[in-house]
Amino acid sequence: MRITGVEVQVVEPGMHTVVAERLILNLSNVVVRIQTDEGVEGVAGSTTYLGAHAVASAVAELKPLLIGEDPLYRERLWTRLNEVSTIVLPPHSLAVIDCALWDLGGRAAGLPVYKLLGAQRDSIRAYASTLTYADFATFEKEVAAALERGFKAVKLHVWGDPDRDIELVGRIRKLAGPGIALMIDAVGSYDVPSAIRVGRRLEELGYEWFEMPIRDQHIQGYALLAAALDIPVTSGEVNTYTFTEAANYIAARAWDIVRVDAGISGGITGTRKTAALAEAFGMRCEIHSFGYALAQAANLHVMCAVNNCRYFEYPMPLNGYDQGMH
Repeated sequence: MRITGVEVQVVEPGMHTVVAERLILNLSNVVVRIQTDEGVEGVAGSTTYLGAHAVASAVAELKPLLIGEDPLYRERLWTRLNEVSTIVLPPHSLAVIDCALWDLGGRAAGLPVYKLLGAQRDSIRAYASTLTYADFATFEKEVAAALERGFKAVKLHVWGDPDRDIELVGRIRKLAGPGIALMIDAVGSYDVPSAIRVGRRLEELGYEWFEMPIRDQHIQGYALLAAALDIPVTSGEVNTYTFTEAANYIAARAWDIVRVDAGISGGITGTRKTAALAEAFGMRCEIHSFGYALAQAANLHVMCAVNNCRYFEYPMPLNGYDQGMH
């Protein structure tokens, strides 16, 4: 079996999300199809916040490295694409190609990808992952709606203002009660002293983890936070070198939980490597999946194939992220 075609399409449903009041993101869906001479096709998608057409252009530039290759040699292709894509190409381009190759492999084998990877389970608990809303009342309304739908875990994308965020997390804990798992994602909004202050309040309220309190690149800042706080500290999903980047943070004791996304950081191949690295150090790897359905699906397959991921991230609003699937 040989690769005969690679197609890429940008689907722009016009969805916007506001994160931490300072980021207004236009979410687009970059869809890749890889065809073979035996009629087997693999399909994958990567959610981009900005730069979707740059990702599509990069996929088109990588096409000559795929045509004529055996698509089942995923590890070899992943290594080759990594060698040429370092720095100069958006990481989504490699990631979405790898996810499409895994989809193709699953179709060729007649197996769901998580079983091709080596299944750990058939389902996983989900948490509702909020947008950033204008005021306390809207946050409370949306969290209440998630709880009514049966969610037992909720993650808040907070404003990035320590004082308001501290009040917000207290209100949400009171609303949810003690039996609901709660987390926050600050999207890199704080400095280290503010993050410590917020983190200590989260500890008092029994929150499960503290995500991206500072920008991902500040490895020493993360090490300070992880040492100062009892609540598990984790990064965002912007880890472009997947398991090699995670290795540096683990060695520096900068994370308590590893985060990665198959649609952004190395595809399914890279995400599985990252989860295995975390497992070797006795750490959880909580895989990010905020985005459109194809990207969510790729991440879900990895979650069901590893034993150190506890949750599937289910973005809110619940009915907005299947656009481009019809």
